[in-house]
Parts: sequence; C-alpha cells; structure tokens
Amino acid sequence: MKKIGLLMVMLALAPGLAAADNHPDTNPPLWMAHRGGNVEADENTIHAYQIAAAYGMKIIECDPRLTKDNVFISMHDPLLDRTTSGKGKVSEMTIAEIKALRTKRGDPVPTIEEILQFAKGAGLMVYLDTKDQKNMDYLDQLASLAAETGMEKMVIVGLWNNRQLQHMSLHHPQITTCISWPWPPNSLKRVKKMGASWVGTLAPLATRSMIQRAHKQGLKVVTLEINDPETIRQKISFGIDALQTDNPALKKQLGL
Repeated sequence: MKKIGLLMVMLALAPGLAAADNHPDTNPPLWMAHRGGNVEADENTIHAYQIAAAYGMKIIECDPRLTKDNVFISMHDPLLDRTTSGKGKVSEMTIAEIKALRTKRGDPVPTIEEILQFAKGAGLMVYLDTKDQKNMDYLDQLASLAAETGMEKMVIVGLWNNRQLQHMSLHHPQITTCISWPWPPNSLKRVKKMGASWVGTLAPLATRSMIQRAHKQGLKVVTLEINDPETIRQKISFGIDALQTDNPALKKQLGL
C-alpha cells in the first residue's frame, strides 16, 4: 500500500520535475541582438536596433570604431566596403564623410552616441564589442561616452585580453565588463578576481557544467550568436544568462 501511495505521489510530481529540469532555477536569459540583427534590416543600424527592441531584445550589441576625427561609429569591419556604399578604412574617414554614406538598404551609419541615446530612450542595455584591443585610450574614451550619455550602468564592455580587463577594472570599475573565455587562457576564478562580471564564449563551450562553474564564481555567461532553435532551447536548459542572435524574431517564433 505504501508503494502504491509513493508511486501516486511520484506520478503527480513528474510534470513539475520535468519542467524544473528544462527550466533551471535561474532568471530567464536576456536576449541580445548581435549587431542589432541582420535578417530584417542592415546590421549596426538604428533601424535594426528598433526592430530588435520591438521583438523584445533586452541588449543590443554594437561595434565601436573610431573615425579619422575621433568619433565612435558602429562598424564591425575595419573597412567600409562590405556594409556601406563607401570604400576604405573607417580610421581614414571623417565622421562627415561616413555620414554621407548609406548601408546596402539605404540606412545611415550611426554613431555610438546615437545608439546609446536610442537605447536609453528604449530602456535597453548596450553591449560594446571593443575593436581596438591595444589602445587603452580607446577604452577611456568609450567609458567617457557611456558616462556622458548617462548609460554607465546600462553598458557591458566586451573585452578580448587581460590588459584590457585590468585597465577597465582599475580605471572604470563602475562599468560592467565581459571577457572572452577560454582565450586568453584564464581560469574562471581568475577572470572574476580580475574584475569581470561576464564571460563570453563559443556556443559549444557553454555546457551545463561550464555555466554552473561560472555561476559559482559569480560570473554570467553569454555566447557568440546562436541562430538555431534547438541550440537556443538547449542553452536555456543549461541556465545561460544571455542569448545572442542575428535574428531577433526567433524570440517570438519560439514563444519565449
């Protein structure tokens, strides 16, 4: 009789246990639009970020590069050729020259200040994927821009080496940072000790075990862009903290 009663209890609890396994005891992940997305609009444009916001993205990712006259624009490549009507290096063009260009679908190239102001009005966080990994003045200027726009607490600065992280932790500790992992070859414990709040990694490396180990160190985890539903659901079940995608519509399509 006791065995029958125990079996009934287990059957009653089974749906809840299964749900708990699929949805770990963490907050739902934040959705991040990689370059704003590139399916319904050109990447790194205000139009793309507007679409991302409409689909419920909470973070927009952009690529800060400096023009010849020291203005940050959002451009993934060092060259203008792939994404705009122009040719040549971003670093050899003035902001006026770049503003005269258009992306493939006819949008202007935004400055990082314009993106920060848009995000501020929309209540979005901004992931600043640093493009100059050697010049610490670049980081200082980026931090100053975040402060000037009132977005210090709403940006995550993506870093690629220990020197960058040490500089940000020493000079701009109020700004949230994310460092690439496992390259440079740091332990998660060391990454946290150096001041990072997030680690960014490749999707295959973001296993359940890796995410749990990061969480034990007080670190959050994001991966490079994921665009297939199966992998997205898997990473959610692992407890990922942020999902980055090129297609913001996936959030709605998956009912998440």
